[in-house]
Amino acid sequence: MRDQYFVPVCLYPHTKYRTAAGVTDLFEKFQLSQHGYLCVVADRLLVLDRLVTGRYWSENSAVIKARKEGEQILKLIRNVARKLKAHEPGRVVFWDEIERREDFPDFASALRTAVLADATMAAAMDEFVDRRIARFGLGSDRGKERGYEREYLLSEVCMSVYCTEMLGFSNEIWERPPHPDVPDPLKLLYDQRRNIVSSVTGRPAARALSFLYKTVDKHKN
Repeated sequence: MRDQYFVPVCLYPHTKYRTAAGVTDLFEKFQLSQHGYLCVVADRLLVLDRLVTGRYWSENSAVIKARKEGEQILKLIRNVARKLKAHEPGRVVFWDEIERREDFPDFASALRTAVLADATMAAAMDEFVDRRIARFGLGSDRGKERGYEREYLLSEVCMSVYCTEMLGFSNEIWERPPHPDVPDPLKLLYDQRRNIVSSVTGRPAARALSFLYKTVDKHKN
């Protein structure tokens, strides 16, 4: 039986996924030509990140810029997949293609509710948000910045759990281990609150996490 891989493709300036060499490393290390895979280009997360850091004046301009960058990377991944004869087993899609699936809204709503109802998860989310805003927010509107950052974290959690647990791409691949200062609610969820996942999905949690590179990611922003 083939393994099934979920690859969230973040669009930070320093990501190796912006290069043919980095994408080739991904396909070759995990032998994706022989396994099923779902690469999700996280243009939506880039929008939220830029709204927090104030790199673009409006949400509309941030959306347009992120989609343009996402289109370039999506095309790059598909080209590398074809070159390596690895295009048939998998799919490369934008974030909103998954969000538009019929069952995703109800699933995401249930998971968000369960996460925020858990005292440990809710407190950790607040701490993650405050740390990120203190470090990267402009300070012009703390309420909006906190909202964007909270949405970023919840969106990341919902997409990961949905793709790994509901769609069956249970082996998630991150480019690198996150820096200790970078929020990682997924680690807390799966290390200490796996019961939340099971309560929403109706089955035992199955997600396993691997890294393309072993060095810590120092460049979320």
